[in-house]
Amino acid sequence: MFRTPGRHAYSQVRAIGNQALLVVGAAVLALVVAWLLGLSGLALSVATVAVILVVLAADRRYGPRVDAWRRGADGERAVGEVLAGLEANGWLALHDVSLGRGNVDDVLIGPGGVFAIETKSRPGKLDVDRIDPRMLRQAYAEKKLIERITGLETQPLLVFSRAWLIGSLPARRNGVTILPARMLQHYFSRRRPVMTPERAAEIHARLAQALSGAALPS
Repeated sequence: MFRTPGRHAYSQVRAIGNQALLVVGAAVLALVVAWLLGLSGLALSVATVAVILVVLAADRRYGPRVDAWRRGADGERAVGEVLAGLEANGWLALHDVSLGRGNVDDVLIGPGGVFAIETKSRPGKLDVDRIDPRMLRQAYAEKKLIERITGLETQPLLVFSRAWLIGSLPARRNGVTILPARMLQHYFSRRRPVMTPERAAEIHARLAQALSGAALPS
């Protein structure tokens, strides 16, 4: 199924946060129960220190994961807002497309064709010639999966919502186009038309049906 931009990532933020709360809550509850049962003095102090250590350990374990997923969700939402601005020009998007073994952040259909968009939210400077090959493989695999499901030729995009990309942009590596989110609107405005907006809307509806589990009509 497909949802609002970043919904899968935001659900991960909540799930990991809930795990952390369960761990901390269980430790605090154990301390309260021990106190109610009469634990005092040095033993209570030791138990209190143990709970503090559990809280600190939970923060170290879960905090970075929550931050990473939240950055990812915020990046996907920012890209989704850019794509929403393209609707007036005949572009239509499916967001957070779940495919069973993962999800595609965005599938965009418009006059310029069909695009599978994978968004990354890592910050800082990044040389386009030093992008992690796993990111490129992920974006290309999403393209192939969309094509296999729909039978429609799909272009893969690897979009960075926060990083400052160094190099000539947009770049193309291993069959994947790389660009920052700030260039998306310009990039799509320059795509050579391969279909009418009406045809794009038809494909969007058929693609939505196919990605919902129905067979794509011939």
